[in-house]
Amino acid sequence: MKILLTNFKLIFSISTFLLLIVILFALAGIYFYYRRTLPELTKRDKLILFSLRLIAALVLIFSIFELSVEAISKRIENPSTVILIDNSKSVSEEKALIKEKLEKILQELKSSNQKIEIFTFDEKVREISEDSINQVDFSGHATNISSAINEIIKNANEKNYQNVILITDGIYNSGENPIYLTEKSNSPFFIFGVGDPKPKNDISIEEVITNDLIYAENQTPIRVNIKSNGFENQNTSISFFEDNKLIEKKNLQLQSNYQEIEFLYTPKNEGEKKLTFTINPIKGEYTEKNNSFTKYVKVLSNKIRVLTIAGKPSYDLSFINQAIKSNKDFRLETLIEKNTGEFYPLFRNESFIDSADVIFFVGFPTAINSERFLKRILSKIEKDNTPIFILVNPETDFNKLNFFKAYLPFDWRSAFGTASQIFIDVPEEKSKNEILNIDETNSVEVWNSFPPIHRVDREFISKPESEILSYYKIGNTRITQPLIVSRNLNRHRSLAFIGFNLWRLKLLNAMREEQSIYFERFINNSIKWLTSKEIEKNLIVRTSKKIFDVNEEVSFIGQLYDDANQPISDGQIYLDIYQGNNKVSSTLLKPLGNGIYSAQLENLEKGDFNFNATVEYAGKKYSSNGRFSVTESELEFRDLTLREDLLKRMATITKGSYIYIKNSDDFISNLNKYLVKKTKEKEVSRIYNINHSTLTLILIILFLSIEWFLRKRWGLL
Repeated sequence: MKILLTNFKLIFSISTFLLLIVILFALAGIYFYYRRTLPELTKRDKLILFSLRLIAALVLIFSIFELSVEAISKRIENPSTVILIDNSKSVSEEKALIKEKLEKILQELKSSNQKIEIFTFDEKVREISEDSINQVDFSGHATNISSAINEIIKNANEKNYQNVILITDGIYNSGENPIYLTEKSNSPFFIFGVGDPKPKNDISIEEVITNDLIYAENQTPIRVNIKSNGFENQNTSISFFEDNKLIEKKNLQLQSNYQEIEFLYTPKNEGEKKLTFTINPIKGEYTEKNNSFTKYVKVLSNKIRVLTIAGKPSYDLSFINQAIKSNKDFRLETLIEKNTGEFYPLFRNESFIDSADVIFFVGFPTAINSERFLKRILSKIEKDNTPIFILVNPETDFNKLNFFKAYLPFDWRSAFGTASQIFIDVPEEKSKNEILNIDETNSVEVWNSFPPIHRVDREFISKPESEILSYYKIGNTRITQPLIVSRNLNRHRSLAFIGFNLWRLKLLNAMREEQSIYFERFINNSIKWLTSKEIEKNLIVRTSKKIFDVNEEVSFIGQLYDDANQPISDGQIYLDIYQGNNKVSSTLLKPLGNGIYSAQLENLEKGDFNFNATVEYAGKKYSSNGRFSVTESELEFRDLTLREDLLKRMATITKGSYIYIKNSDDFISNLNKYLVKKTKEKEVSRIYNINHSTLTLILIILFLSIEWFLRKRWGLL
């Protein structure tokens, strides 16, 4: 890297004209001060004293008027090549081959005078030195290719990344599809495919699909997706366990590729349940580590009371009410206020407000809603932390919506029109979100294929603590404003759909039976998320996920609030970990500020664990408990086939190359021919402030001291 100074500028806090006037006055004053001296000095001595005082005065003037020097230089960045190495378990069998090829790649890069940066990635991205390559252990329990690419994109301009070498099997099981980020890269990707492109003879449970929140004594379907290759028409069995207790066992005849098995589950009591599904292994399987799948669900006991409030009757209200009524675990009431302050005859059970577990605002509040009614709703939300779902339509009065602003997940600015037709645009990374999960295979694809709806023409802004679940499109252009947005703050949850004519999502799919239930699923998911009982606790401690790998750090996140819902940041939260009845570990959660705490545990053995967190604050004791499991990760073994189709597409998009690593020697020996080697000029500006410099004070003292010394020596004092 070379830095060349090209220009500099002087910057003052006053105009140049006024500065010149001040300097001229200083110059004149010093000149007349030394014009005649007693005793009379020679011209040379007068000039020396004049110069010393003038320099000190100029430095003082420049400091007072905040002189800054802006130095502008050009920085010439040499080209860099980034190497991204997949560190996950799924490539562990090829680790010797990967390291062998890496040595050859590094030799070629060094001969081309490329700057080299090396990263490994699994669920996280880590930069390593060249000397650390032999220490890469290929033990990651998940693969997030997107996070690695995102790291490159973030720093591409600053570090002049010209080439990317990616070594992976392309099997990502965390993060979004890497294709989307690859399209944003300006560097060619040279991708070395690792693994076997042919499917292995294996059986695996790919996914278990059911609701995260279910109800005691109610039958719930659970779908188990199974993938198999090489065992067509062979017989085995699949077992279903609740907390390690056998619930049901089914015989299974394997089919080619994918098949689905359904279990009907009726939990007897409430609480958190560990559900495990295991396929009896068959001789000849590549691995048995993916024959089991564990999922935790929360079982609730009581029916949920839902109140819908609308500005007036509408299709959206009708379809939302129908969706709520379709679930026998919900009890529904509706309120619609007239401009007289009374309620429509069919919707006047105002007393239901006091017992509601969740409130839906459908085009509410409107200009005609009474202040008395708004205050009653607000009082209910404030008193009981009642969660709310809000649908924004043209009837919504934003002045009156201010009543509830503290509890909404969004803010807004002035209107710029009436309403626009839009398309829903859910990002790929939200595919497993519990609110949006409405399809067994690809929820994002379903959301993004829905017919157009409408949106009020205002600028809406997601609050910092909120999560944007969906943006929207006008034509094919994504608008990065929230359409669906949720918030979980201070034990209160809220969810907003900033659009209307949602009935189209149901009605225009009504002729297709398999798609007609999507709307009901969304409303059901929303209610279950909003009413999750954990938000009622003063102390909430949970693990970052339910299933951990034996080599993985178990992370805990805690939240502590007082009875007024204010975060407590100085509590001492003790955490005890149990396996069965035996305590295996104890620790203290570390405060992070704003009522948030964390802790991490390592080296836990395989098994099922319980934890209990306790804190005493202001004379009161609070507690929180939960469960988690430590297993030898199945995630990296669910898909064992090299994704050449994905990797070739990524290489094509970036105008790079795809090479199967076992056949890569010729390509590596000619690697220099393919590398981009452009240097990059970047203008760098740096400002030096005279008035903030210690050197300024030293110079003033130095020159005045020399002047004083000479005056005394020459008898002027």
